[in-house]
Amino acid sequence: MDTSHLVVTDAEVDSALADPSVPLAVRAVWRALWEAEVRPLEAVALDVPGVELENCLIVLHDTKEGGSFEVDITDDLCRLLRDLIGARRTGPVFMHADRRLSVEDVASEFRRVTGKDVHGLRFTRQKRRTRLLAQFSSDTGSTGS
Repeated sequence: MDTSHLVVTDAEVDSALADPSVPLAVRAVWRALWEAEVRPLEAVALDVPGVELENCLIVLHDTKEGGSFEVDITDDLCRLLRDLIGARRTGPVFMHADRRLSVEDVASEFRRVTGKDVHGLRFTRQKRRTRLLAQFSSDTGSTGS
């Protein structure tokens, strides 16, 4: 199965995340997909009470695997979420024009800016992690550790 259309380069991601023509909330979802490896539907479904800014983590509910789980997020994503949420205590985290963003909003903007599928953000990170883990296993196995 050819997955080359899903591979996104660091340069493409950096350029997309810095593009001022894209609403900040959309770029924040992209950052969550890239850095925290959440699924697009999980990201756009995130509500304010599911963000623990003091601990730099998000709590996802009704995930594909079922149930809820916590995801550590980077300091950069945490700052960005703090800016997006402001003083709000309820409602969707990712909003634009007074409505919750949809996966379609996020995906169409990513395709417009990069020409790539938004699922490539998570796919590329997972592929890299798998490759690094395999390399680490190979390296530690070859040293007799």
